[in-house]
Amino acid sequence: MLNDTAKGLKHVYQLSHPSQEDLIYDLFKCPKKPDEASLGKLLSVLRSFGIREDDPRLKHTIEKMREYELQSVDDSDTKHCLLNKDQFRECIRPSINLIAQALRNELIIPSWGEFIAKIGEMFHKCSELPEGKVAESTPQLARADPNKWGISICTIDGQRINLGDARVPFCFQSISKAFNYAIASSDLGADFVHTHVGHEPSGRLCNEICLNANGKPHNPLINTGAIVVTSMLKMGCKMADRYGFVCFLVIIRM
Repeated sequence: MLNDTAKGLKHVYQLSHPSQEDLIYDLFKCPKKPDEASLGKLLSVLRSFGIREDDPRLKHTIEKMREYELQSVDDSDTKHCLLNKDQFRECIRPSINLIAQALRNELIIPSWGEFIAKIGEMFHKCSELPEGKVAESTPQLARADPNKWGISICTIDGQRINLGDARVPFCFQSISKAFNYAIASSDLGADFVHTHVGHEPSGRLCNEICLNANGKPHNPLINTGAIVVTSMLKMGCKMADRYGFVCFLVIIRM
């Protein structure tokens, strides 16, 4: 009886409290066609919060949108694609948490427009500075074009902005250490990683071959620690597959 009562109360609650999908549908209903909602407006609003259409978390939503676009006899443009309630809900359901978080203005940088305006201002000011020269510590760095200038930012909530020559490939150098550390920690757990690598600063040069008092590299972001962390990537795979995985990481980072 208690279970039946709980189910009944839940049903009443659901009837009186619309779902997130319903609320979002109502937000983007077309004034002239109240039985349909605009996909383009939703994507435009998400873009204003820094969430772009090529965000991997929107993949299934965008794919479903494309399906309905192809079925549409009126338009093949996402900006003008209108869907009924069931279609709209089906599209946004795979990405509902991200969409709802953005529409509630709960992303890590809420005033995204102001933020990118400031970044753009700094970008243009710095582009006028001719001083300095490219690093020559390695041949890859020495070959870099000093006239290339770009900025890419991705927040912890996936808000992104690219300016200038942001798509020009460049040598990652030690930036790769942070990515490898993140991958190893995600795959194996931070506890396992730190049984072999410390997490304190060494107080020495990053390329110095040394260990801490416990016989471990001081941290994952100096050369000794990075070598150990890299050895943890895909440990259960054959050496050729591990090498292929690292090469794949290089490609996607470009």
